[in-house]
Amino acid sequence: MQKVGEPQEAATQRPRPRYRKRTWSLAIVLLIAGAVALLAIVPEYILYRQRLAFSILELGGGDITLTAFDQHTADGLVLRSWYVAPEEDRPTIVYFAGRDGDIVRKPAHLMRLTEQGYGLLLAGYRGYGGNPGSPTERALYRDAGALLAQADDAGLAPNGYIIYGYSMGSSVASDVAVHVEPRAVILEAPISTFGAAVRQQVYGFPLWLVRTEFDNLARVSELDVPLLILAGGADTVTPPSFALALAAARKNKVTLEIIEDATHLSIIRLGGGEIVRDFIADLDEALEPEEAPPLELQHAGFPGAKAIAWLRSMLGWSEPPLAARPTGDPA
Repeated sequence: MQKVGEPQEAATQRPRPRYRKRTWSLAIVLLIAGAVALLAIVPEYILYRQRLAFSILELGGGDITLTAFDQHTADGLVLRSWYVAPEEDRPTIVYFAGRDGDIVRKPAHLMRLTEQGYGLLLAGYRGYGGNPGSPTERALYRDAGALLAQADDAGLAPNGYIIYGYSMGSSVASDVAVHVEPRAVILEAPISTFGAAVRQQVYGFPLWLVRTEFDNLARVSELDVPLLILAGGADTVTPPSFALALAAARKNKVTLEIIEDATHLSIIRLGGGEIVRDFIADLDEALEPEEAPPLELQHAGFPGAKAIAWLRSMLGWSEPPLAARPTGDPA
């Protein structure tokens, strides 16, 4: 009720402060929700933002002749990969690249192996190298499985596969390896989980905001084929602790090599290339785990043996979980 002598305009404007308070409260809630939504897409944005948008291989050149292989996906895309056919009795190495999608410079050591008769299949990702689509974890998994199925149908790997994954590609490699029967798996600079990789870069980042899993730990524990894990002691992107955790998830058929001075990009240059070559060459002569003589962990000077011993004691293993080169055998 309006008081006597009070202007009508003043009486009608009294509720406005309460209305403004509600408006500000709603704005703050929307701002917080927007910030959370933005943070939730940041990890995936960083993961895929540096991908190559075109294919260098389309430009031609080089000493090795690569043949295009077009894969058809379930959602109607055509993804281009590249391959070199194997010679008689040689397996085909399938390479899954890191987050930049480099299938030219980074796997140069694998291209050199084609000179020894090994086949090579450079997997093309959706959204990378001129391929259509947008990458996601589930889509990469599905595409990898479909690639190998179609490669089998085309007869690209008559002597079996060796699955190779670098960095982000280690998760794609381990996932597809669980569903096929490769002769071996090689993981270079692998992650343990994507959440751990995010926290390696941003300490304390809330994991409930990380949608991508890339759970290598779960996949590696399911593998039952020879596994080589390469890590760099100076790697700050995927540190050697990731490799140690993956190795501890296996009780046999795993070789762990940590190269002390190697970073995320220099593992192969500082000795990893020779380790890969020897591992592949020795596959046919590898002993069964129960027949293997006692071996010591080779870590190229990195102090990881104590960590392995601690993990082994925590898990209650009575025998070493790792199979590596005998002490004194050159890397």
